[in-house]
Amino acid sequence: MFNELGYELGSWTLSRIEDPDTPLQSTFSLLGMEWDLLPEVFPPYTDPGPGLFASWVPYVAGQRFLEMGCGAGVSAVLAARAGCAQVVALDINPAAAKNAARNAERHGVDDRVTAATSDLFEALEPTETFDVIFWNSPFIEAPEDRQYGKHIERAVLDPGYGLQRRFFRDAGAHLVDGGKVYLGTSEVMGNPEKMLRAATDAGFEGRVYRSAAVDLPAADFDQSAAVRANTNQHGMMGMDFTMYEFDRK
Repeated sequence: MFNELGYELGSWTLSRIEDPDTPLQSTFSLLGMEWDLLPEVFPPYTDPGPGLFASWVPYVAGQRFLEMGCGAGVSAVLAARAGCAQVVALDINPAAAKNAARNAERHGVDDRVTAATSDLFEALEPTETFDVIFWNSPFIEAPEDRQYGKHIERAVLDPGYGLQRRFFRDAGAHLVDGGKVYLGTSEVMGNPEKMLRAATDAGFEGRVYRSAAVDLPAADFDQSAAVRANTNQHGMMGMDFTMYEFDRK
């Protein structure tokens, strides 16, 4: 079933990010650190999700770590700082790959972080594998015929959940035996049923790893029927950010 509320909130988020009257910051603070942000890269400071997901990923020294859809490269940098032996940051947006490389240099881990432009796993060698693959996925399902405009839309929207299906279809080939996939999503704003179906079809078994409930003031959003239907008597909308952990069956 299509999540109308999620699509509406995702579209609203993009409209705010692209509003010329509120230009994006060139630097931002997250998880007690300062980061660079390039134009056309999704700003991780606009909602709690990116910070929560990046703080929840289990970074293990010596492991090989892949951040898919890296954006500004927050998780890639944290993985390298935690001692991961090899860190790769991939994003279909060239500005995001450049941004991740810049933040790796800013935090002194550019010797262990490789950032590249890639349509999901496309830029990897066929035999390149990782202990952990993390993706703060664009969990807002858009209509299947929705066409992307700017690159930044790819950080938010997934038409028909085609990206989810492609991700799980190809992830197994780049995961070591016993490796794990961590995926950031939302039970309220995303489509967990379709996500789990895509994972199961590709031979993965998933479970909720961590989740946080977030109340957002409904007055901050356009007052549509979907927003009103999900607003409580206190004028708040109950949202969540949820991370799943996946193993191959």
